[in-house]
Amino acid sequence: MEPVIRNVSGSTNPLLGPADGSATSVLLMVRHEPGESSPDHVHPWEHMAFITEGSGVLTVEDNQYPVKTGDAVLVPGGARHQFTNTGDVTLSRVTVNPLESVQGGS
Repeated sequence: MEPVIRNVSGSTNPLLGPADGSATSVLLMVRHEPGESSPDHVHPWEHMAFITEGSGVLTVEDNQYPVKTGDAVLVPGGARHQFTNTGDVTLSRVTVNPLESVQGGS
C-alpha cells in the first residue's frame, strides 16, 4: 500500500479521509483570521487539534483556555466548544476527528 501525501495548498477539507482509504478518522486544516471563530457547537465525538500558528481562546462549556502555536488540544465529546482567534495573525490548527464526523453524525 502506498501512502497518501497531500499538500494543503489547493486542497479542501477533509484534507485526508475516507476517499483516501482512512477507515477511522479525518484530518482537517482550519484557519481563523484575527477576530474570527469557529461555530459555537457540540457533537458526540472527541477531537484533537494541534495549533500550528497564532493564538486564541478555546471555550469549552463556560470555561476559556488560552491556546497558542505548539499547543495540542483534546476537546471532550459532548462538550460545547469554540475556537476564537484573539491574536493579530491567522490562528491555524490541524484537527483530527473520527470518521463519523463526516458521515452524517451530529
